[in-house]
Amino acid sequence: MTLSCLCTPESFRPFRRPALVVGHPGHELKVFGWMSEHRPLVHVLTDGSGRHGVSRLPSTARLLARSGARNGEVFGAISDAAMYRALLEKNTPLLLDILSRIAASLVEHGIDFVAGDASEGFNPTHDICRVLINGAVALAERTSGRAISNYEFCLTEWEQDCQELHDDRCMHLRLEDELLRKKLDAAEEYAELRDEVRQAIGQRGTEHFHIECLREVCAPFAQNHDSGKPYYETWGEQRVVQGEYASVIRLKEHMLPIMEAVRDRVAAADLSLSSV
Repeated sequence: MTLSCLCTPESFRPFRRPALVVGHPGHELKVFGWMSEHRPLVHVLTDGSGRHGVSRLPSTARLLARSGARNGEVFGAISDAAMYRALLEKNTPLLLDILSRIAASLVEHGIDFVAGDASEGFNPTHDICRVLINGAVALAERTSGRAISNYEFCLTEWEQDCQELHDDRCMHLRLEDELLRKKLDAAEEYAELRDEVRQAIGQRGTEHFHIECLREVCAPFAQNHDSGKPYYETWGEQRVVQGEYASVIRLKEHMLPIMEAVRDRVAAADLSLSSV
């Protein structure tokens, strides 16, 4: 056994068929140990091409193949640039289509546990990924009649230099030394993210990556937007001043209408079931 759980057995429901849903290729590195142990079906929203237009999907595909995980039906459904346009234009039909495809996959494959990006206010694609995960899990549960555990993991605690908060919703998995080495080697070999990986290790040290934390999502549609301006708005404003961005993605103007559309889609499913 190369991975051990540091939580009490009753704190999470056993699962047999997991899925991983991430906004960008490379996020799977954050839960490399869990992924290697459980070999989930992996959905990736974007191709990770950023502003340079070079897809990271081949690197993720190689990593998944080595770990025994499988590509999901949604695997680079949209470029990063197209995702930003979709958010700025509030293109809810496009995003709801991706939501429906993920939900259908969860049902088709009998998925009973989903892990994915947390909403941290750092990157709008990460946050919209969490919104789509929550909607897809809710729709799949209603369609299949089965409960699906929904967990998130943080991506940017070192970039935002913030303290990680842990409570009884967390499932902590400790990697043994061999698996940690494989994780660090895989991260170093992921050429497109090498600088970010080295920055993270420089700030937190390798010991930080011994532990992988999955936190249960208990209130997926809670409306709590009082934490102030998200980091991605401040970053976007800086890029507009520098002439690199034409517009800024705003929480209230762009993100909230999409979140509402996802909630409405789930509510419509509830209404449809209640009328049967």
